[in-house]
Amino acid sequence: MVIWRAPQLHQIKLNTDGSFDPGTLIAGGGGLIRDHLGRLMLAFHSSFQAVSSFHAELLALEMGLRHARQISFQIWIKLDAAAVVTTITSGGLGSWQVQHTLTRIRNMLRDLQYSISHIHREGNRPADHLAALGVAALGSHIVDEGTTSHHLLALIRMDQLGYPSFRFS
Repeated sequence: MVIWRAPQLHQIKLNTDGSFDPGTLIAGGGGLIRDHLGRLMLAFHSSFQAVSSFHAELLALEMGLRHARQISFQIWIKLDAAAVVTTITSGGLGSWQVQHTLTRIRNMLRDLQYSISHIHREGNRPADHLAALGVAALGSHIVDEGTTSHHLLALIRMDQLGYPSFRFS
């Protein structure tokens, strides 16, 4: 069972996700920023040019950090891509195709108080939904609580209420 947790007071939570279809080479990503009560502050999704799913995950994180650092310097980052978390926390270089993206992310993180950790996909449903929109809709889109879809608002509300997501092995 996976349950979404709100960040502490004076901290925001950033959840991001990337999506990549190797057959079509279509990539996208998305994410959302929530406050200590789990309320949506900002959500975003975008289409990307990426070389892999790992690269799409990194691009979604980079986009999320660009938005999040304008709101707060205390950020709790949760990603469903364990390889991205490991690469960032270990200082790994990644492949040559993603090194520039990793450098931009690390440069942004230097100015922040942050923690970064993995969350199972089931606990990242709103970001997963936004990543799918990133693949489906060309361009970049930013929404807030008043302009987002009822589907996304329902996923966020389920998180706020502590509804569990089930993980089957």
